Formats: sequence, C-alpha cells, structure tokens
Amino acid sequence: MMKNIIGTMKRDNLSHTHYWLLVLSIALLYFVSAKFSFAVSMEHSVVTIVIFAAEGIALGSVLYFGKRVWPGIFLGQLAVALSNGLGLVPALGISAGNSIEAVMAVSLFNFYGIDTKLRRLRDVTGLTLIVVLVLQPFSALVGNLSLLAGGIIDSAEFLKSLLSWWFGNVMGQLLFAPFTLLLLHNYRKTDFLRLLIYGAAFALYVYILEIQAGIENVSLLLALTIPVITIVVAYKGMLYGSLFAIIVAILSSYSVYLGIGAFSAGTLVDNIININFFILAHISVMLTAGALFKERRENMENLQERVNEALEKNRKHQMLMFQQSRLAQMGELIGMIAHQWRQPLNNLSLNNQLLVARYQRGMLDDQAVENFKQKSQQMVQSMSETIDDFRAFYKRDREKRRFSINAGVERALEIIDIGVVQDTIAVSVDAKAEYFGYGYPNEFSQSVLNIVNNAKDALTEKRVEHKEIVIYLERSDGRIAISIEDNAGGIPEEIMDNIFDPYFSGKKNGEGTGLGLYMAKLIISDHFGGDISVANTQKGAKFTIMLPEENQNGA
Repeated sequence: MMKNIIGTMKRDNLSHTHYWLLVLSIALLYFVSAKFSFAVSMEHSVVTIVIFAAEGIALGSVLYFGKRVWPGIFLGQLAVALSNGLGLVPALGISAGNSIEAVMAVSLFNFYGIDTKLRRLRDVTGLTLIVVLVLQPFSALVGNLSLLAGGIIDSAEFLKSLLSWWFGNVMGQLLFAPFTLLLLHNYRKTDFLRLLIYGAAFALYVYILEIQAGIENVSLLLALTIPVITIVVAYKGMLYGSLFAIIVAILSSYSVYLGIGAFSAGTLVDNIININFFILAHISVMLTAGALFKERRENMENLQERVNEALEKNRKHQMLMFQQSRLAQMGELIGMIAHQWRQPLNNLSLNNQLLVARYQRGMLDDQAVENFKQKSQQMVQSMSETIDDFRAFYKRDREKRRFSINAGVERALEIIDIGVVQDTIAVSVDAKAEYFGYGYPNEFSQSVLNIVNNAKDALTEKRVEHKEIVIYLERSDGRIAISIEDNAGGIPEEIMDNIFDPYFSGKKNGEGTGLGLYMAKLIISDHFGGDISVANTQKGAKFTIMLPEENQNGA
C-alpha cells in the first residue's frame, strides 16, 4: 500500500487532496525528526552541533517530489520554531529561509544535471558541494539573522551560532538526504523486511560496541564499523549503507546522552569534535564507496548489456549467413536433382514415344501397356527417391547423437558424386578404421561437402589434367582427423589467412558466396567442439577437420 501511495504522490497531476496530504506528511516528518535531533543534541535548543535530520529529509523530499512541496518544509520548520518558544517573526524568517533553500537545491540539481539517484561519484560530489558551499551557508545566514533580529542571540554569539547551524545542517543533509532519495527512488524494488533485519543486526552490533562494551577509543570504533559499512555498500548498495550511517549517528548520539563511551570520556569540545569526526567518517565512506561501487556495478551491467547486444547481433548475422549458405546449397541441390532427373526423364520420354508408336502401328496390346506401366513406375520411383535422398541430407538434425564419421563422409560423397563424375575427378577415401563422433550427422556431412566442393571448384578452375581428391581418416593426438587433399596446386599465400572469413571467395570473377568454408568452420567449432585448418602440400591444398572422438560407450 505504501508503495502505491508514493507512486501516486510522484505524479505531476496530483489531486488537491493528494497534494496537501503530501505537504502535511512532509511537515509532520520534518517536525518529528527535528524534535528528535534537538533531544539528542549537545548544544542550543534551536541550533545543534551534531545532526539536524529534518534538513536532510526535507532536501531528499524536495529533490524527489519537486519544488511544489516547499510548503511542507515551511510548515514543518514553523511548527518546530514556535514549539521551541521563538516569536512569530523569527520563526517565519527561518521557515522562509529553509523553504527558499529547498527550491534552490532543485534548481541547482537541474542546472548542473545531477542525478538524484546518485548513480555516479559526480552526483555524490555535486550533492556534497551544493550542501556545504551553497545551501547551508544560505540557510545558516538567513536563520541566524532571524535569530539576531528577534533577540534570541546577540552579536557576540552570532559567529558561533552561524557555525553550529551550518555544521549541524550539513551533517543532517549529508546523512539523511541520500537515504531519503534512495528510499524514494527504490521503494518498489526494496525488500523492507530485509532492510529492517540488516539494520537491526547492525544496530545491535554498534550498540554492543559503544554502549555495552563502552569502547572509548575512536580509532578502534572506526576500525570495527567502517569495514562493515564498506562491505554492505559493496554487496547491498548505498541504501543499506546510508541506513547504517544513520544508525551509527543515532547510537553515537545516544551514547553521549547516556554519558558512555568514546564521546563522553573527554571535555565537551573534544567530545563534540570526536563524535562529529566519527559520523563524518561514516558519511564519507558511505557516499564515496557507495557511488564508486554503484558506478562500477552499472558500468559492468552496461558492459554486459552491450556484450549481450553484440552477441545477439552476431547471432542474427550468423543466422543470416547460415540462411544464405542454405540458399546457395539449395541452388546446388536443384542443379544436382536436375542432373539426376535428366536420364530418367529422357527414358520416360522415350518410353512414351515407343508406346505412341506401337499404338499408331496397331501393335499396342496388354503386354505392351503393362511393360510401359512398370517401367514408368520404376523411373518415377527413382526420381522420388532422389528427392528423398537430397531432402534427408539437407534436413537439420534436431538432437546430437553418436554417429559414424566414415558414414558421414560417404554420405557427402554420394551427394556430390554427380559433379565429380561430370568433371572427371577421382575421389578416394583412405580410412584406417571406423571412427565415431558426437553431434549432428547431417551438419558434419554438409561441412565435408562444402570443403569437397571447394576442392572440386579449384580443380575445375585450374584445369588440372588428372583431377584428384583424397580423404584421409585417422586418429591423431586423441582426436579424429579428417583430411581432404586435392592436387590443384594449393592456395595463394596472400589469401591463406582469409580463407575462412565470411563472404571471402578465392574464385575468379567474384563467383561463389564466400560462405561455404566459413559455415563449415563455424559448424565444426560450435556444434562439434572441433576445428578446421588448412595448409598447402606438394600437390595442393589440404583441409583438416579435427573432431573429439566418441568411444563405444558414448563418453
């Protein structure tokens, strides 16, 4: 319910009721936190040298909700001043000064482009400088001039009161403004129960150190608390760190109230210096470490996002090239089918002519029709089987499985057999034994086909007299080596390093898609965990596919 309320209050088009509910809520929160700050202060009832929480809450609220909530700050401060016995005129002066200060803060944040989510060290530094150098000098000056004009302080006390006001409000804003902003910005995704548990555990820890154990050494207290806040900021974020810093400030002030521990052991001046140094140290670590860790975390997330985008873009590019390669293969497939069908179609045409001739000569009998029927069915069946064979070869396997590498090579050669016979290329396979791999059998055969096709094209282009392709299968260093060697004279050294690049073709006149060898290498690498290399031999080029061996147990 609280999350819905905050979300409603953030909208620009608030209803009249919602707006005043928001203003009065800020006024009430300002009043309560201010009274608490005065209750644990060590100085004057109007100005405090420790922390003034109301200023931090007010700053965080106005930066989140915008300038429109300044009446809440005005009413809250007015109620605080009047309840502390101030006259109406100085109370109005202080309230007006704090309200103007809030409006200035929003304007300065917008002007300098400071992110109220405090995502970067730049944002934290901007917040700190604006608070220390602009907002609180203005607030302290206006407030103390109001007190001086109202006779609450005299001129002799003015500088001391000015410093006290400035320092107390700076502490309050640097401590409570980040917590307020981060809580409001992250209210939807914050696990409040977990935040409460972490806060309670840390509060118990600090309570034991400062009050139960009564440690009086400030350096020892810093050594026991600063690392905890740093770790929490690193792993849980600045919201948790800012809560922990507030807990340190509250319990340290409480220990002063009880007269126990490091901030009650010396003189009043020493105690004031020690407690403010102690709290400032935690504020500094929380803000600096929080911003750095958050910036690093977001940089890592942005980097990961860019990497994912690049990977997705690369995946889509590979899919496009794969489709282009498939289209090129389909073109080759159609050509092969056409070549395979040419003879059956010629025979079918001849058979049909014989049937017509018999009919014209009056020699058509039942036996002739039956012979025509059987021969026609055989030829049509042969053509259908050709389509099935090619379709099965180019069909993508759905699951990886154990397969015979020798059989995979033979399947590729069966598909390309027409082309190599037509170009009078002698193809032989030299296998030392039968070897097995694990992956997609069809994709392996297609990779072999791409390499053999490349060798066939090289032999045809260079017009080698006795064309030859030899495929060797052997075991090498615990893997299976499939070497495909031709006698086309080899690959020019100047293009050797680019032979597997996408869209690179070594063929003359720009023929070829330049995807065959690239896709073969991609498939072998990604789907089989293997690799492909190429080298020139005395006869020509030798492509070697290295695959992990699959044993009989499928390991």
